[in-house]
Amino acid sequence: MLDAALRDALLARLDASRAVLLGALEGLTEHDFAADLGSGQTVAQALAALAETERRENAEVRGERVAAPGTGRPLAPQVVHALAGASYRSRRYLEDVSADASSAKALVDGVVEREASLAERIRNRPPTSPPPVFPMAGR
Repeated sequence: MLDAALRDALLARLDASRAVLLGALEGLTEHDFAADLGSGQTVAQALAALAETERRENAEVRGERVAAPGTGRPLAPQVVHALAGASYRSRRYLEDVSADASSAKALVDGVVEREASLAERIRNRPPTSPPPVFPMAGR
């Protein structure tokens, strides 16, 4: 079990990191989630990859088998849900009696680094063209 002070500090880092990422997502439309980040990867795909990496690392620190990632085209609600699930598992690990300090620190360091990087990429993404506007039928 982690020392309470270390656990609390790691949980605070996770909370702060997630707040930065969510701040970068604030105000994004569905059209924005489908926008390319300039790397051939959409915002939604980058978020899905972020959630998958955190999910995989959580399984590894627990010694669990790592399931194959999902496939397909991720949608905004799905990736936000996947991120929440991955974050929940990270928090649960930090509160688990079997958590060890070095694994916990490595897990949190990885999450914080990846979330900060992606938040920056989202904020600095190339401008998107406005979504198409279709005329109303009968007008």
